[in-house]
Amino acid sequence: MKTNLKLSSKMHLFIIVSSVLIALGIMVGVICHFVANGYFNYGGDWASYKEVTVSYAYVDYSDESEVIEICNKNFSDCGLKYQSLTTGKSSEGGEIVYTFSIAADDTQLSNAVVLIGTAFNGAIQTSVSAHTQEALLGGALTIDRCCIALACIIVVHFLYFVIRYKLTMALAAVLADIHNLGIFLSLLSLTRIPVASSVLAFATLTLLITVIGTSLLFDRMRRNAKNEDLKKLSAFEHADLGANECLTLNLIIPACLASVAALLFVLLSISSLSPVVILAPVFAALVSFISCAYGTVFFTPSVYSRFKLLGDNYKSQHARASKTKGTSK
Repeated sequence: MKTNLKLSSKMHLFIIVSSVLIALGIMVGVICHFVANGYFNYGGDWASYKEVTVSYAYVDYSDESEVIEICNKNFSDCGLKYQSLTTGKSSEGGEIVYTFSIAADDTQLSNAVVLIGTAFNGAIQTSVSAHTQEALLGGALTIDRCCIALACIIVVHFLYFVIRYKLTMALAAVLADIHNLGIFLSLLSLTRIPVASSVLAFATLTLLITVIGTSLLFDRMRRNAKNEDLKKLSAFEHADLGANECLTLNLIIPACLASVAALLFVLLSISSLSPVVILAPVFAALVSFISCAYGTVFFTPSVYSRFKLLGDNYKSQHARASKTKGTSK
């Protein structure tokens, strides 16, 4: 796909777009933290929920389906619809756990518990109770380790680019990492896509795709810089040329990787039979692709053109100073 995008001339536009997206994401997240479900729209294994637990003994009910039928009838009479039902059995009886959305009405739940308890009136060893399970994410070990992993990726990315390419490219690569991750998190906050533990994998995937994309971009730019026919191009023209030459790859690669990751998570979660749990990874993969495609294809080349210009100016000034110093001797 041949293109002739003049990305370097639109740097200020991309900076404004990115700044507005990140600022809006933070603003919406902070507001929702105090008035809604949290900074992100927590779902799946990160969602708070309400539950009704029914414990029964075989001496009261030998058939589990009879208990379920009583519960379902009273939940329906109270206008309640549960999200999931899990059962467990022991040598003396069993336990049935109904989960409800955190937004389920407490009065309706209380009425349902009373009605179910009344229906169990003749059952001595059978009980029913309601609870609220609050998800506490602060200090979670998986989140801490994911943050360490993300920091390590950024550091290794920077050191690798300093060794393989040059300092200006390494600085642009780190900026791309921070920018793409910031856009990813801001879009999750803005769109209120359900966020579960799978988002940690997609945040890591976002950085890995950024590493691949910037490697393709700056490898192409380095090759062009060694081309005698292209050495006379300005810093802006070099950046635009490199970005245009690897545009297709930097769109196809994140799309493929995000699609494969989404498919794996869907297959892993399909047994839950919950549309939210199944679709959440798909939306997270889409946001990851958008963040990487925008950040690597448009934002990074436009910003790097300024980094390269500063580097070229420094080299020319240093060369003139050295030449002047040598002449004076």
